[in-house]
Amino acid sequence: MQRVMIIIASLVAAAAVAVVAAPPAQGVSQSQLENAGWICFKPVPTDNLHCVRPGGLERVLTGEAETMSFLVLRATDGAFLGTELIVRADIFNGQPCPTDPPGRQYTYLMPLLGLDYYACHRYDSSF
Repeated sequence: MQRVMIIIASLVAAAAVAVVAAPPAQGVSQSQLENAGWICFKPVPTDNLHCVRPGGLERVLTGEAETMSFLVLRATDGAFLGTELIVRADIFNGQPCPTDPPGRQYTYLMPLLGLDYYACHRYDSSF
């Protein structure tokens, strides 16, 4: 009986982790993400909220993260715009970003945000 309870508890815990770790659907809100431990912030010069999973921002700021994905929400109404993938400059290979209009290229973040990363926007970005 104890073994069954341990298995059930493990399955419930795994399902809870999957729900928090899985990329949310378009109906997600800033408060839902922050309640799940995500950090949402508005990097200058954009006016869009960028949300990153727990621990992700610290890994980017220290340069530890090779890549990181962000969920991007419009700050004015919280609408989900899409995702942004960043790649650390030392492993970036100059690949195109076919989902980033208008130039279809990754954006170097050092002059904009002081981060040695390249960003691919998977939504209509102004960068």
